Amino acid sequence: MKDLKYFALIILILGACIGLHAQNSIKVSTPKTLFEKGDDGIAEFRIPSMITTKKGTVIAVCDARVDRGGDVPNNIDLVMRKLKKESKEWTSLTRIVNFAGKHGAGDPSLLQDKKTGRIFVFYAFCPGRNNLTEGPNRERRHLMVQYVYSDDEGESWSNPVHVDYALREDNWQNIWSAPGRGVQLKNGKLIIPCTINKDTKVMATILVYSDDHGETWDKIEVAEKINEPQMVELENGDWLINARNQMEFRKCRAITVSKDGGKTWSSPVGDRNLPDPNCQGSIIQNIFKIGKEKKDLLVLSNNDTEKGRRNMTLKLSDDNGKTWEHKKLIHEGPSAYSCLTILPNGNIGLLYESGEKSPYEGIDFVKIELVN
Repeated sequence: MKDLKYFALIILILGACIGLHAQNSIKVSTPKTLFEKGDDGIAEFRIPSMITTKKGTVIAVCDARVDRGGDVPNNIDLVMRKLKKESKEWTSLTRIVNFAGKHGAGDPSLLQDKKTGRIFVFYAFCPGRNNLTEGPNRERRHLMVQYVYSDDEGESWSNPVHVDYALREDNWQNIWSAPGRGVQLKNGKLIIPCTINKDTKVMATILVYSDDHGETWDKIEVAEKINEPQMVELENGDWLINARNQMEFRKCRAITVSKDGGKTWSSPVGDRNLPDPNCQGSIIQNIFKIGKEKKDLLVLSNNDTEKGRRNMTLKLSDDNGKTWEHKKLIHEGPSAYSCLTILPNGNIGLLYESGEKSPYEGIDFVKIELVN
């Protein structure tokens, strides 16, 4: 019995050392606030989206909730800042979607076709605005999928393109892009994860995809009771979705996998190794060079807690999401939505909602380096 106690103590010490090593192997820069409440007269900035283009430009887009906070129905524009390759300064704030009146464009999702260079920003379009954002008015809102595109690294943007009509089913009240980012597969397929409402109450995940560089779009239905999905293609070709959880146990991230190119999906399960307060999260996959070693890693950002939007945390998995051994607390205080990207130098960029008293005081950016 005495030997067992000593053995258990050794295991605890080793575990603590491993955890410390994991923390020290993830280096985080000082946060830079890119969008702060009150900038350019905006009442609230929310819902970060970010990608790095093939030319090395980091593009950050978010909601600009013009004269009051809250989701649509509301007067919401989409705004952008860019960090050009080799530059140390972000460009000034630019509006890229701005409807007349009180129409809303929210929940941006960025994606680039690496072959053509075209950059897409998908978003939820909601016409008009009611006086309230909650309760019956919110139930009556009507969300549609639109996008704008740029062929010049975000210097100019197209007029809105509406893709709703080719996708919508009769019992869908709403369809909108999952905030964060899309993914381009190895075969060139473009995918924008989306959420739908069936008959008002039931949420479900679908994937909107294009096999012709965005000329036409179709859909793949995935599963009900998960929403705000983000997707990665694993090195073995599997598609993995990490999503907000609307199932019976909601205090963790939801996972589903397809092994046949999206034709069938595993039943969604809650991953209790990934606590979450029922909020959005971001996930990316990349081959990282760490010292002399190359590692295939999944990188996840979310609120590492079962209750309350706080504890923005970076997590790493080297076994396709079966375990998440390494993690780093980015912001202990209030935080909510986030988006990840791979920076031109191979490090990680994280854009996340953050504040001292509320998660929605601003949107911060940090650079993250993985070291030995």
